[in-house]
Amino acid sequence: MGISPARGASEDVAKALDPDLASAELLRLAVHRSAQVRAAIASRSDCPVAALISLGHDHDQHVLRALIGNPRTPSSVVRNLADHRVTAISDAAVQRLRNSFR
Repeated sequence: MGISPARGASEDVAKALDPDLASAELLRLAVHRSAQVRAAIASRSDCPVAALISLGHDHDQHVLRALIGNPRTPSSVVRNLADHRVTAISDAAVQRLRNSFR
């Protein structure tokens, strides 16, 4: 089942937030053309680690912020984001790393 180009991103965001979505579907949506959908996947606590690692290379700040806010995101991904060129992303990642040692 593919993603129809005629469908709106909001429908795919709703699908990405569906708690009954299978892991394979989460992986597929992690490469969706819409940053909103990718951010929704990045925020899920049941997101496969492979998708979280892949999303760590995303260029959209909303996706990266969702990753930083997800406690399941591997610390290696957060450490890489601490060196991000966008100060807001690097600051959020550094804060997440600091909070993890408290």
